[in-house]
Amino acid sequence: MIGERPLELTEVLWEEGCEARTIAARATLQSLLNSFLRETGLGDWHESDEGWMLQLPLVNQHGTVIVPVKYKSPTGRHLFQFPLQWKGSEDLGAVTEDELAIAERLVRELGQRVQVDASGRTEELLQRIRESCERIEQFVSARDGDHEQLYGYDGDFLTAEQSLLFGHLLHPAPKSREGVPDNAQSVYSPELKGQFQLHYFRAHRSIVREDSALDRMTATEWIKSELRDGPQTEPDFISAYTGLDDYTLIPLHPLQARDMLRKPSVLKLIGEGLLQDLGARGRFYSATSSFRTVYHPESPWMAKGSVPVKITNSLRVNKFKELERGVEVARLMNTRIGEVSSRYPAFSIVKDPAYVSIALEGEEESGFEVVLRENPFQGDRALQAALVASLIQDPLPGSESRLSRIVRRLAEREDRTTEAVSLDWFRLYLEMSLKPMLWLYFTYGIALEAHQQNSVVQLREGYPNRFYYRDNQGYYFCRSMSERLKQELPDLGVKSQTFCDDAVADERFRYYLVFNHLFGLINGFGTAGLVDERLLLRELRSVLAGFLPMNREPSTFLQSLLAEEKLPCKANLLTRLYDMDELVGSLENQSVYVLVDNPLVLEVPEDVGRLDS
Repeated sequence: MIGERPLELTEVLWEEGCEARTIAARATLQSLLNSFLRETGLGDWHESDEGWMLQLPLVNQHGTVIVPVKYKSPTGRHLFQFPLQWKGSEDLGAVTEDELAIAERLVRELGQRVQVDASGRTEELLQRIRESCERIEQFVSARDGDHEQLYGYDGDFLTAEQSLLFGHLLHPAPKSREGVPDNAQSVYSPELKGQFQLHYFRAHRSIVREDSALDRMTATEWIKSELRDGPQTEPDFISAYTGLDDYTLIPLHPLQARDMLRKPSVLKLIGEGLLQDLGARGRFYSATSSFRTVYHPESPWMAKGSVPVKITNSLRVNKFKELERGVEVARLMNTRIGEVSSRYPAFSIVKDPAYVSIALEGEEESGFEVVLRENPFQGDRALQAALVASLIQDPLPGSESRLSRIVRRLAEREDRTTEAVSLDWFRLYLEMSLKPMLWLYFTYGIALEAHQQNSVVQLREGYPNRFYYRDNQGYYFCRSMSERLKQELPDLGVKSQTFCDDAVADERFRYYLVFNHLFGLINGFGTAGLVDERLLLRELRSVLAGFLPMNREPSTFLQSLLAEEKLPCKANLLTRLYDMDELVGSLENQSVYVLVDNPLVLEVPEDVGRLDS
């Protein structure tokens, strides 16, 4: 019954006292199996008095995976009761199998179904899954005593950024990190509360590339002022290197600095005196959920650099067009488009208003590209700010999700049901997140890549009070609106390459904002037993239908969500199997999309927001 405390997810995935290895293996299979079901459409669901049971035939392996289901979700991320069983074609009955053994069966089955190079890509994916599982085990073991920091009612920006022990809940290898030395995990991993100094280089202006949309402040001066103001910077260093001169200071992630110092072209610049290696300096920054974006609660900026690390699907390097895009968007928000902040005062875009790099002959990116992101979460302004993914992540044994803890405390304090509180919470959230993003899209053709990790909500007394969108990579400008946008900035898109066909913008906006973010949030309410997901889907559909009068051609964003039973959705498992780097290549070919069920049509009563109503 909604409002009563359900059997918690921790009791579903693992029992009290489970070892970190078991927790990690079950979390890994939970994500992989949900991805497999979504992307293949396979599986026979059966309901009985005891609940749901899933039978998943793997025809190429001549057997069936038998999956007891604890929670069947309308939005497609289900909870399974472990352990699972395997029934072969021989008449021997079902036997319990290890989680990673079943994971291997799923990957091999998928590889055969899509006929990838079985000797290469399937094995590579299996290796990444095992590596991700090992990382999760390490994080779970290290953070087992940190339940209050991970899921407490109170919290701040950094504790939330460091709390994603399991990562993306619909990705086969969410904690795969190729390129981080084992002995450096504790230094650079946000899950392990990593802290480190940035590694500074001093570059002569003749080789520097920089830009800034800040008012009377260059990127160079912003970096130098941060070092001057930082109490950990040595006085001799301040006097020698942070004054007004012909040099720029470039803060690199230490892993990137190590690689740069191996490049012959960089060593040549150092030999010529155009570049100096100043080493680790200044404040100790903390790794955030993006791994390569670093944060200090007293710094005016966060630095987002490149790292020689492949995380999930992509090598995490800054493209120069992305640096240009950050500055361009900062300037764009100073035009009439910034009206979104007055129309929706609780909505903010975290700007990336400056960047710095050096030029290397014959290379578009040198490896020194650093984005300087404004830091709105300084001091007390960091309190109660959390990325959405941290609110709904699966908890460790003996805990509940942070969202569950918040809503249950509010329900107790207000003497209301969790259903009533959840509905009010979700309505407030849609007002400050979905509505302004829809307004930007239909008024100016600007789509935001607002997935769970790019979306930060600040709470006040438990309820949403402010929403922040962040990410200099995550903008799509609709080509049909180019003339209107260029009235604000005539050179818009020339350097940033941000314009795309409306169909591409529709597809990405629909996946990141709706499928990943809002369906994921709704699922977080549902898996915690706070409210029937269908009630929140109904609210979401109603808000979407309310924007129909603003609809513009050729966008089919609203019509597709309100009328189509199946829609394209990003396939993280297939994208990883094909080893596609989502930061490389054209927008149209960065990842795999497959048709999946649309719960806004299939799970919502017919009288809510129908196109013909």
